[in-house]
Amino acid sequence: MAAPTFSQAQARSRDAAAVALAGRDLTGAARAAIATADATLAEAGAAIGLAASLNALACARGCSICCHQMVGVTEAELSLVRQAVAALPAAGRDSVAAASARLRDRAGTLDPAGWWQARLACPLLADDGGCRIHADRPLPCRAMNSADAAVCRQSFDGQPVRIPMLAAQHGIYGHAQAGLLQALVSAGRPNGMIVLGTAL
Repeated sequence: MAAPTFSQAQARSRDAAAVALAGRDLTGAARAAIATADATLAEAGAAIGLAASLNALACARGCSICCHQMVGVTEAELSLVRQAVAALPAAGRDSVAAASARLRDRAGTLDPAGWWQARLACPLLADDGGCRIHADRPLPCRAMNSADAAVCRQSFDGQPVRIPMLAAQHGIYGHAQAGLLQALVSAGRPNGMIVLGTAL
């Protein structure tokens, strides 16, 4: 069995999202894109034996260094995240709103590198280092992975290191987001990405 290509991951995401968008379901489009990406990664894992590499990833609840990056999301993913935030208890919703407002004040016109250097945390990050809406996190958050948490820490501390990542996971979810954006544009939705942290 041949492993699916990144182009196939993108096309599958686009087609699945288009079905939801035909019914004007923005949140459903994001869910469809995520589901196809999950399935594509599972298929790739079975085809080329990624189980050991996936199990060896250092990412775990509480390890939240990557949650200090600027994350670009589509309109559909933002709709999904907002729906998940709305389902939180009142204290959680208030915390996210306040953190996003503080982030808007601090972020200004920072580019991704400046955001990382400023160590700006995602408003969805809870005090225990977990994501408040982990099950509904957007595609870029699902794409991020690391084989070595110590290297992530070195990067966070300003050292010029390269984080070892599983390319299959990063590529599949990244291309799935591109497919989702294609479906949105084809459906007449705005063409562009939104900074997640400042949009909540």
